[in-house]
Amino acid sequence: MSITKIKEMLRNLIEYEDSTITHTIPGLIELLYCKASQTFQITTFLDDKVSTYYYDIDTACDALYLILNPVKENDL
Repeated sequence: MSITKIKEMLRNLIEYEDSTITHTIPGLIELLYCKASQTFQITTFLDDKVSTYYYDIDTACDALYLILNPVKENDL
């Protein structure tokens, strides 16, 4: 997924903050936006790690991009 598409998805979560929207890629991640704390929350299923990004689209976008487009060792 491109950075442009990821940022668009994050902006949509903010725009519809009065709704509960959760993006899930089974076996990989869950993404949601919490209006009360103005945070993006990314849960990675492989390690059950929850990362929180306080209304920071760029940092959340970078994190999602790395999760969705991992660098393979032979790409280095």
